[in-house]
Amino acid sequence: MTRFQVSAEDGFVDSGDDLDALFSQLEAELNQPPASAGPVADELDPVEVPEGRPEQREARRLTPDQVAREVRVTVRGAAEAKAINVSETGVLAETTSRLRPGTVVELIVTFDGVRRMLRATIVRSMVHSLNPTTFRTAFKFEERTTLPERQ
Repeated sequence: MTRFQVSAEDGFVDSGDDLDALFSQLEAELNQPPASAGPVADELDPVEVPEGRPEQREARRLTPDQVAREVRVTVRGAAEAKAINVSETGVLAETTSRLRPGTVVELIVTFDGVRRMLRATIVRSMVHSLNPTTFRTAFKFEERTTLPERQ
């Protein structure tokens, strides 16, 4: 068995320690705002761009509520996903498992009961929350799609 050490703020944690305790500690640290933190921007704000970084997105991101009364995302052959934001070129969704970047998948995206089958490439899939474990997964559509107009 190979042992390794991961640096932590107050020392080291080796692979033999209890991982649940380590994840709990990391989650607690992540949930504490820094002492000098000012107001926190809403992470769902589709037009928020960090200062000094030019906008590189191909299409404007919208929250599900801005697109339709109900937006559902399903990775074909897998579980449902919760849409975080949607654009004409892709969707960011919360999933319960990490999906492999570079994989081409078929998405079933439903806007107010109207289903669309869209092929998409997984751009990234990263841990978002530890309890329960959720991932933020970004999908890029193969073809630009028209979003419905909110009624």
